Amino acid sequence: MPNAAGWSFLSNTSIPFGIPPPLNRLLATLARHEFAALRPLLTPVPLAAGQLLLSPGEAIEHVVFPERGVLTVTADTGADDAGIEVAMIGPDGMAGTASLLGPHVTAFHQIRVQVPGTALRMPAEAFRRHLETVPAFRGQCLTYAEAFFAQASQTGACGGRHRVAERCAAWLLRMHDRTDGPDLPLTHEAIAAALGVRRAGVTVAMGELQDAGLVRSGKGHTTVLDQAGLEDAACGCYRLVRDRCDALFRCN
Repeated sequence: MPNAAGWSFLSNTSIPFGIPPPLNRLLATLARHEFAALRPLLTPVPLAAGQLLLSPGEAIEHVVFPERGVLTVTADTGADDAGIEVAMIGPDGMAGTASLLGPHVTAFHQIRVQVPGTALRMPAEAFRRHLETVPAFRGQCLTYAEAFFAQASQTGACGGRHRVAERCAAWLLRMHDRTDGPDLPLTHEAIAAALGVRRAGVTVAMGELQDAGLVRSGKGHTTVLDQAGLEDAACGCYRLVRDRCDALFRCN
């Protein structure tokens, strides 16, 4: 998927300079002059750890484009618990994807900040208007929506089939893909909540991955030491979703 560095290859002399390129990859697909027109509608906002961005049934008033940090999308299980994570959103995408379907769609899942960072926020109504005027951007956002739903559906299948250690490895890889480095501010409690399993199970699984030299975990942080080895330890769901997303954006 194109990233902000790709702007250096744009050569339209009418494009204004002096506007820093966005770190969010969906916004980075815009040409400079397109982003310059959009920029006044985007408000920089902080993403604080644990911050609630959207609740089930809530009207989607804004779309949020993370530039740094990771958001988690959680499905309500109908029980008296915190639900189960079904997807992640980082600088690769946007929160409020359902707004693509129209102005009266409400949120179905909860979206909360897992890893703090920064984002650009835009009114959903203005976002939908812009999609009509920039068809290429609309295509990218629809492709992202397909990738997002692929991630969510595969995550659901994964939870019913694979060992906790395999799921932990896949989850850490998805998180690693959306952050700047190997050090992740994640506790065993956070991983257990995301996977919908007991903390004790995650502790055993992380011990298995640590003994294999793939990660180092402690003091509220988890560090990926061997990404290739972690991929070998993960269930096939990680590669299925990654390869599907790569294929979608190559074709778009």
